[in-house]
Amino acid sequence: MKKLQYFFIFSLLLILVTGITAKGQESEEYIIKKGDTLWDISDNELEDTYLWPKLWNVNPHIDNPDLIYPGSMIRIPSREELMRIAPVPMRRPWKQKSEARTVYKIPEQRKKKYIVDRDLFIKSGWIADRIPGIGEITYSPNNRMLLSKNEIAYLKMSSLEEASLFKKIKNPVKLIVGQEEIRLNDKFYSVREVKEVRHPDTGKKVGHQIRVTGILEVMGEDSDTPKAKITSTFEEVNVGDRLFPYFELEPPLVSDSYRTPAISGTIVESQTNSYLSPEGSIVFLDKGEKDGLKQGDMFAVFSGEPVDRVKGKIQVISLQPSTAGALVLESDQEILIGNKWGHR
Repeated sequence: MKKLQYFFIFSLLLILVTGITAKGQESEEYIIKKGDTLWDISDNELEDTYLWPKLWNVNPHIDNPDLIYPGSMIRIPSREELMRIAPVPMRRPWKQKSEARTVYKIPEQRKKKYIVDRDLFIKSGWIADRIPGIGEITYSPNNRMLLSKNEIAYLKMSSLEEASLFKKIKNPVKLIVGQEEIRLNDKFYSVREVKEVRHPDTGKKVGHQIRVTGILEVMGEDSDTPKAKITSTFEEVNVGDRLFPYFELEPPLVSDSYRTPAISGTIVESQTNSYLSPEGSIVFLDKGEKDGLKQGDMFAVFSGEPVDRVKGKIQVISLQPSTAGALVLESDQEILIGNKWGHR
């Protein structure tokens, strides 16, 4: 009788252990959240950051491991299952999708996390006291007014205007204008005045809204006229767009802590010129660096009358002396031009 009891207990334990093991080996579906990287997911879900290349390879719908988007779904096998997978060739979608490398390199340090996507950071532009530029795009070989990536544009240089983008230029580019000074491989941003911004409360002029449309690289000249190739576009580049000195732009990094100083003001414009701004969009503030703002500062946005309540949260990403750009982090309804922001 005792032997029968022992056998029953042993069988029950075996079933439980087998069930637990099987469960641990099941794949899970994971929804990408804002700020996620494959490195972090491997760390949090598999307790092994160095499994991220294998995690990438078992999710073939991810073309580029640096570009994973909130709301996307990935499959996460168990750690044991991934450990059994031999190192496989890593895909290189940013080169040729048919190419593969047989050895993958494990990152030596945690991937940088930015507050905002780099392209959105660049193209969002800024509000300037005056329209900046050292020249303009005059025409294209096929006489098109709207230009796309890899097309050719002809440039006309003018006098150098003092300009500073986001107040983050440590060594501003300075050019001596003249045909002999335009060198092969010189780069420029193409920028455009979108509108004259006026304060929604007072009607007073705040400045000119400037948007970055693309990046051009000088590739030669025709009849003493510089010609350039459009290497990147953030929207269609137009004949007439101004030229701005090129320098590397990097969005602010995510930090463990942020300030919320006792500064307040009004949202005066949005990057898209829409009256409503949802989460993930860029808005412009009527205070800037000279008012004490710093990149990364966080503020509440208020609904206003009849019930003044917190309706969202914004974070400063770029600075000018009297204005700033901010990312809408959270909102329970769209942020409006004219909404107040500040500390609460």
